[in-house]
Amino acid sequence: MTRHFEHVNKFVNSINKPIAAEETNSNSEGSDCECSPSIRNSPENRVLIKRMMIKCADVANPCRPLDLCIEWAGRISEEYFAQTDEEKRQGLPVVMPVFDRNTCSIPKSQISFIDYFITDMFDAWDAFAHLPNLIQHLTENYKYWKSLDELKCKSLRYPSDCNK
Repeated sequence: MTRHFEHVNKFVNSINKPIAAEETNSNSEGSDCECSPSIRNSPENRVLIKRMMIKCADVANPCRPLDLCIEWAGRISEEYFAQTDEEKRQGLPVVMPVFDRNTCSIPKSQISFIDYFITDMFDAWDAFAHLPNLIQHLTENYKYWKSLDELKCKSLRYPSDCNK
């Protein structure tokens, strides 16, 4: 993730922008042809496409159907809580202090993750691969986490003390 933005920007500049420019040029000329295979098939761009696909697959949880998104957000949060607990127990520096199980808001962590890493990356991937279901799930899940956050809920689901 340390080079996340570098990879996304390179994908957009090397793949999406040239494809969009070529589509614009072919549309203005009245041609229905696909973009030239050279953009997608050059060895360097094939590596970029594969890297982007792997990056998206790695962090795609916010793009899953809501029930799966909630399930895996809980699993991931528990993994990070356990890491923080263990770091504290051993007197080590806490790598992710936001994942203190006593103070963490899972909805806020999901919102931040989506805002910071996911939205731009999946917008770029969707522009390339045309996967509207992913964007639809992402939008719905983001609204879900926002609604929990607005109710000051810190858990995965609407607890009984939060009004839905």
